Amino acid sequence: MVWSNNLEINAERGKVVVLAIDLQEANWPGGDWPVHDFNGVLERSAMVIGAAREAGVPVIFTRQWHSPDGSDLLRYEPLNEEGLPPHCMAGSKGAELSAAVSAQPGDIIIDKTRYSAFFATRLEIVLQRLGIERLIILGVWTDACLETTVNDAVWRGYRVTLVKDAATTATATMHKSAILSMANWLYGGEILTAHAAVEALAGRDHKSWRFTKPSQFLFEADTIDTLYEQI
Repeated sequence: MVWSNNLEINAERGKVVVLAIDLQEANWPGGDWPVHDFNGVLERSAMVIGAAREAGVPVIFTRQWHSPDGSDLLRYEPLNEEGLPPHCMAGSKGAELSAAVSAQPGDIIIDKTRYSAFFATRLEIVLQRLGIERLIILGVWTDACLETTVNDAVWRGYRVTLVKDAATTATATMHKSAILSMANWLYGGEILTAHAAVEALAGRDHKSWRFTKPSQFLFEADTIDTLYEQI
């Protein structure tokens, strides 16, 4: 387990992007897909996104975005009572990005129909065109959309910086478990807080946990909280 103070992100300027996963209106309490502490995650995500823009680092947003006819849903995904997609239907309020992190001119929006932002989207083409080597990843559904996107990024040879407190899922425990699971296989990656990410994007020294070997965190239900704080 390694903690490091480093300027790696600054050294990689021009090869870094912020990838914000599914920060959509559906995630508010009462929405189709409510998540834990969405307001706090939006605030911290906005900090990182703002720092990226100031540093000239590209920002990519993803949206879960389904056709109203349901033709792009998972084969066995249930429809709602009206026979329509149950969440994030194109053009619906729930599918829109939250106003707290709304896209600005120059930002890129990638619409997706599956958990991973890489599956059947133009994301990898965009990353290759930009010459990206490192993804700073944040957003919602840590154990689904984030985890599958992170795994796909690592398998494709990208380095991932995971912003642990600018991510969330249905419960805090589910979130922490997913972060630990990703940490176990985050080859070439690091995990840090939103504050540290802001420092890194500003070109200042920052503290982060860095991957050194696989399966470091052999967590159980009663050790999740303690181990999560070590990252």
